[in-house]
Amino acid sequence: MLTDAAYVGEDVAIAVADDPDWVWVAPAGSRDGWQDMAAFIDTVADLDLRRRLEIAIGGKGAFRRFKDVLHQDADERTRKRWYLEREDRDLGRARALLATHGLRPG
Repeated sequence: MLTDAAYVGEDVAIAVADDPDWVWVAPAGSRDGWQDMAAFIDTVADLDLRRRLEIAIGGKGAFRRFKDVLHQDADERTRKRWYLEREDRDLGRARALLATHGLRPG
């Protein structure tokens, strides 16, 4: 969007398709995020919390319900661990994408 002439103007637009310095990154789908939640739930030691999180990720609205349970019922340590692990998985996927183009983060 920030390279598109319609958004930034013709004078600063970048022809991304013609520039080898740019790599197309498709928007992330929800499957990876859902799998991240499921993997995290498997590591939750509190069995009652684990059960509530498992129920939360079933069906439409899973992300919102997961977050609600996490913020209402989990302790601060568990919440922090979720956010750190989620970020680590996101960064891992980004590094893998860059590697498919022969690139490494700087």
